[in-house]
Formats: sequence, C-alpha cells, structure tokens
Amino acid sequence: MVYLVRNKLFSSNTYLVSDVDEKFCLVIDPGLDESAIDNKIQELNLSPIAILSTHGHFDHVGGVSFLKEKYLIPFYMHEADVKISKSANFYLKIAGVNHKIKTADPDFLFHDYYEKITIGNFDLEIYNFSGHSNGSSVIKYKNNLFTGDIIYKDSLGFNNFPGEDKNKLRESVIKMFEIF
Repeated sequence: MVYLVRNKLFSSNTYLVSDVDEKFCLVIDPGLDESAIDNKIQELNLSPIAILSTHGHFDHVGGVSFLKEKYLIPFYMHEADVKISKSANFYLKIAGVNHKIKTADPDFLFHDYYEKITIGNFDLEIYNFSGHSNGSSVIKYKNNLFTGDIIYKDSLGFNNFPGEDKNKLRESVIKMFEIF
C-alpha cells in the first residue's frame, strides 16, 4: 500500500510504502514537514526500514536527518545529488523559505543508470533520469513509479533550479515513456 503525506511548509509529497503485512515501510522523499510524516507513520502503526530520495533538493531530503535519527534507518540516494543535498539550506534561502534543516549523509549511494536492490521485503528498481538534477531518479516498486520532480501532474519538472538541464530532462522523459 502507498500512503501520501502532503508537506505543507513547501509543497511536495512524501510517500510511505508499506509491505503486504502493513508492518514495515519505506519513506520516499521526506520533505520539510517532519511532524506530518512522523504522525502518519504512527497513525498507520508502521515501522520504517529505510529512506529513499528521488533527488537531493531540500523539499525531498528535508526530513531525512529527523527520520534517520528517530528510527535508526539508512538513507539511499543517487551519488550525483549528494552535493545538492548538502547545499539544501542554501537552496531554501534562495527559494525564500525561512526554514533550516540538518542535512544527512547518505548511507547507500546509487551509482549507475539502472540498479535493482532489495530492502527488507521490498524489491526495487532504480533508474537515473537526469535533467531536473543530475541524480534525479525514478524508484519503481511493483506497479508504482516515484518520479520526484521529473514529471508533475500537468507538466514536466522545469523549475529553473541551478543545475537543471532542460534538454536532458526532455530526453529522460522520452526514455521513461519508452521503458514504462
């Protein structure tokens, strides 16, 4: 089951992906609203086993440190976005968001264009589709695709963030539609 948590401080989505027994979960893209994310975990009586980020922008890694420390769980992301995630407070300031986060070091890094990993009972496929950021990734779990900011409900992920490459993003989206 996939549960959505809407972050209020800066509009983004966090996903809790639970296993068949509704016991354990993965936290994907923990945004800036740590209390809403943690409240949903508690409400559903889930035990997080890992955190994954589709990319390193502040609205997708803002809650990582809090969750890592509270649940003693590892953090996964693509190596190409480590620098961006470490600059999260700088980007918060640029975006005019009056908030500061504690940045977290990833415990596991994705290195390739495509990787298959297993975390607990979760078999995942990770695809690196650069463009929104160099390390933008799609996380595939069963019939679910977590695309971060590569595509939105009504458009592609163009934001004019530093490091964004619109041509690469277009190529990545085309490749996504070919694969999925």
